[in-house]
Amino acid sequence: MFQPNLYQQYKTQSLETLTKGEIVVKLFEETSKQISTAIFLIKNDQSPVNAYNAIAKAQKIISNLNFSLDMRFAISIDLRDMYQFIFEQLGEANAKRDVTLMKDILALVDDLKVTFREAEKLARIQQK
Repeated sequence: MFQPNLYQQYKTQSLETLTKGEIVVKLFEETSKQISTAIFLIKNDQSPVNAYNAIAKAQKIISNLNFSLDMRFAISIDLRDMYQFIFEQLGEANAKRDVTLMKDILALVDDLKVTFREAEKLARIQQK
């Protein structure tokens, strides 16, 4: 008899119950993780292909965040510019295997993650 993967069900259900703000925070967390992975792999001269792929995943997340912006809001224009900047810098860092640039981008992504986490908390408080 087939038994469903309970962990996968839990994971799916957890994602489906997140607010939009929480999803954005999760995406920034994953972007941060991918950049950190690439930094680790490059610094330790391990698997350049995996380092390249990690940055490519980070770029894909940033690209998806960019495409999901609602351009009816003024802040979306600034976010679009920032996302495009991050995307381009990730591409440059990946091509040059530039750990210093990756660390700078990681700091920016982590700042965005904290900002969106705080915005999500404020939004939740205002809804009450």
